[in-house]
Amino acid sequence: MNEQTGDTRRALISAASDLLAQGGPAHVTLRAVGAAASVSRTAPYRHFRDKADLLSTVAAENLVFLRAEMQRAAANPATATTATTPLFRACLAYVRVAWGYPNHYRLEFGGDFAFKPSRVLEAAASDFNRYFHELVVEAQQSNTLVADDARDVGPLLWVLLHGLAMSNHLVADRACDSGTGYAAEDLPRVLALALRNLCPR
Repeated sequence: MNEQTGDTRRALISAASDLLAQGGPAHVTLRAVGAAASVSRTAPYRHFRDKADLLSTVAAENLVFLRAEMQRAAANPATATTATTPLFRACLAYVRVAWGYPNHYRLEFGGDFAFKPSRVLEAAASDFNRYFHELVVEAQQSNTLVADDARDVGPLLWVLLHGLAMSNHLVADRACDSGTGYAAEDLPRVLALALRNLCPR
């Protein structure tokens, strides 16, 4: 892939990501992406088979970003205002990314757009699942999580995080009263309360 081709592909992915953030999957069309990226109408079709292929690439990149943010937070105590565990910081990063990029999160985990994942997305999902499993095992070894089978504890932890991640999205979808749902400053307290149920007793 030459430099110009790579630049065009990068511009298309970035434009698709911006359009997804603005209006969800329905807002993303190959024509709209081409216009936003200031390329010809045919350019998107030279890089992506269809809309699903493009959104699959965007989802893969956001999964890589999500994992990186969790890893960065887990490794850096300075990301928290109080003394916390790597598990807590990684979980906090997970929900913050979900809240910060709700349409991206729902594309990956919320079923907003049904599509067959590309190999790139499948690889990103496998890498994320592997990291999440390692996070659970390390937390168990440090006596932060219950010591049951990690294959059981991991899904329970994810369900907990997914519920928090989706909570404000569901509130927004239903046009609830202003102030309904969690504020950003509530998240550490609510997450600590939720994780308490998975702590060793």
